[in-house]
Amino acid sequence: MDIIQALMIAVSGFLVVFIMLILLWGIIALISKAVTAAEKTVEVKAEPVVSSEQIAESEPEEQPVKAHEIYGGEIALYDVDEKTAACIMAIVSDSSGIPLDHLIFRSIRALD
Repeated sequence: MDIIQALMIAVSGFLVVFIMLILLWGIIALISKAVTAAEKTVEVKAEPVVSSEQIAESEPEEQPVKAHEIYGGEIALYDVDEKTAACIMAIVSDSSGIPLDHLIFRSIRALD
């Protein structure tokens, strides 16, 4: 086999590969367009017609979103000494599996 024949075989192999890639690209593009068109028809059928008055009536007034307040770390203790409060905080942390530094205790009150 001489060089010219080997080059012809290589070029024909490249052509076959590129032709197959172009065919696959075309098939994928057609399927993509078909799926997009099908989704648009489903969306059009699924959306009910709502007037602007109904939208205005159904939407609640927007509440401003509050940022997390920085907590100073003081705990209000009601009828509980500090040792008991520390034990309660440790028990809550252990039973919930949340580290103590991730918990925020605002107050601890003794129940009768």
